[in-house]
Amino acid sequence: MINIFVKNNYLVIEDKAKDIFNWNHRAFFNISLGFEVDEENDCYHFSEKNEFQNAIKEIVNYLKEEDVAFTTDQQVADLITNIQNQESEFDEAKGNLIKKPYLSKSISLQRELKSYQVKGLSHFLQVKHGANFSVPGSGKTTMVYAYFDKLKQQKIVDKIFVVGPFSSFSPWEEESEKCFGSKLDSARLVGPKRQSYYYQSDQYELFLCHYQTAANDITSIIELCDKYKVLMVIDESHNIKRFDGGVWSNALLTISPHVTRRVILSGTPMPNGYTDLWSQMTFLWPGKQLLGDRNSYKNRCDDITQQEEIKKEIRPFFYRVKKSDLNLPIPNIYKKEYSLKPIQAQIYNALSIRLLSELKLQTDDRQKLKQWRKAKMVRLLQAASNPTLLCQYSQEFEIPPLTTDGTSLVELIEKYSQFEVPRKFEVALELAKKLLAEGKKVLLWTTFIHNILMLEKSLSGINYYTIHGAIPKDDNEDLDNRERRIHEFKTIDKPSLLIANPAACAESISLQEVCHDAIYLDRSFNCGQFIQSMDRIDRISITPKQANYHILIAKDTIDETIDNRLIEKHSTMIRVLEDEIPIGDFDIEGPELENENEETEDFNATVKDVQKFLSTRLD
Repeated sequence: MINIFVKNNYLVIEDKAKDIFNWNHRAFFNISLGFEVDEENDCYHFSEKNEFQNAIKEIVNYLKEEDVAFTTDQQVADLITNIQNQESEFDEAKGNLIKKPYLSKSISLQRELKSYQVKGLSHFLQVKHGANFSVPGSGKTTMVYAYFDKLKQQKIVDKIFVVGPFSSFSPWEEESEKCFGSKLDSARLVGPKRQSYYYQSDQYELFLCHYQTAANDITSIIELCDKYKVLMVIDESHNIKRFDGGVWSNALLTISPHVTRRVILSGTPMPNGYTDLWSQMTFLWPGKQLLGDRNSYKNRCDDITQQEEIKKEIRPFFYRVKKSDLNLPIPNIYKKEYSLKPIQAQIYNALSIRLLSELKLQTDDRQKLKQWRKAKMVRLLQAASNPTLLCQYSQEFEIPPLTTDGTSLVELIEKYSQFEVPRKFEVALELAKKLLAEGKKVLLWTTFIHNILMLEKSLSGINYYTIHGAIPKDDNEDLDNRERRIHEFKTIDKPSLLIANPAACAESISLQEVCHDAIYLDRSFNCGQFIQSMDRIDRISITPKQANYHILIAKDTIDETIDNRLIEKHSTMIRVLEDEIPIGDFDIEGPELENENEETEDFNATVKDVQKFLSTRLD
């Protein structure tokens, strides 16, 4: 008789009769599963606690196939029961035993769900471990809280643990108050003080942590999940998309088997392609490996016919609300065109001529060519927005300042602020003041941090807030930070201006309840970033209002090129967002304009327009 038990954090297979010590059995336990052989004590033992569940599954199946009798202790018996429950849940989720749940009225949830949110809740209840791939602004957080509420009523879970970007912490806390009438007692697992939250975990119902914190605190999180019945949520789950070698994804896959219920949330689950799904779906069903092992799945992703099969395999496990399902009022888009001032036009024309003159000097080095093209486009974008930017290192695109070459152009740029205020600044401030005078809150977007710093000098008498990369993200109570500024902007009872760049103020931020006007001082070619910025004020709300976008365009400049390219890309991306499961690059944090093919098309369009604009001016 074989005895299987846990002792001193080891999984032990005891075999006093030496029934499973022949070579075939040893090859399975020692070589295949990684158990150490201890012939002195007639046993195999295994110390990787995080792998106990998978190991036990393999052992039980093997011993049954070999017709070897075995006994277990209570801890192993519980793990076997858990495995059997997962098998049953998986079959039910696939639709073999599925029944539409009856959604009784909740006494805890105070927010009334939209019809598509009811369907999202229903899906979670059906599949138990589910993905919600709905578009931003559809209320994914509300759907999860409704699910949490149902699970608490049934005593299935008692804690909710959210892993996400820092910017998601405040929305999860604020939404809990809107859903339940008061905020859940929450613990933000950030900084050295987070260890005290693990020790005092009884006091908290909501835990919030970043992906990197989860990777650093694997043991503490596993202990917490073993102690309580936890609903774990991976918010913006595309951040754990790394197919192989991802620190964040591997950490969460290690934690996953210890969680009672699992949920992933993302509006863009496949930014780069089908391989992005593996870690996300495996987190949901760690014992089943829904998409198979890594290597075989990777081969399938390259096969078009297999891609359709992959869609069919994951279809029962995710729910998606499309943008069109939200029935939001059609936003107003106002494009304001104007001419550059004389000195700015002179600088812009000189850079345009330089671009055309250097086209013949392009290098054959692919990387250098890519960097050169990006630099040329960024230079024109800076010149059309604010020539002073040309003297600054661009943190946004990692482009150094224009170097001194002895020409009068560089001198003109260096002294530009002494001669002119860019027309864009005047137009943007004039429009912002007009909207503020009407009692509104206004969001002003600019790609460049230096623009924000310059605009601050012209805002005397205006209540304003700024958000950019230099402002801390976290919630340190002794420091000013992005979260506090956004909270004040949303709650202050007077007209206010929020100036931000998309890279620092796009993901997980909702302003639609208080702000309906956005001014774009300038934009880049990055359409994913543009859509994310628009979604900050174009989301579901208690009283939906039309969003108003005021886009400033300098005539006969790269602004017109960007506008035309964004119209093309936006149309394509909207079609992608209406797909059942979207594939597309919506990365908002990288310094690149976009992917390499997009950048080549952007550059070619820029050159074509530069030639057209110059010929028009010279005529």
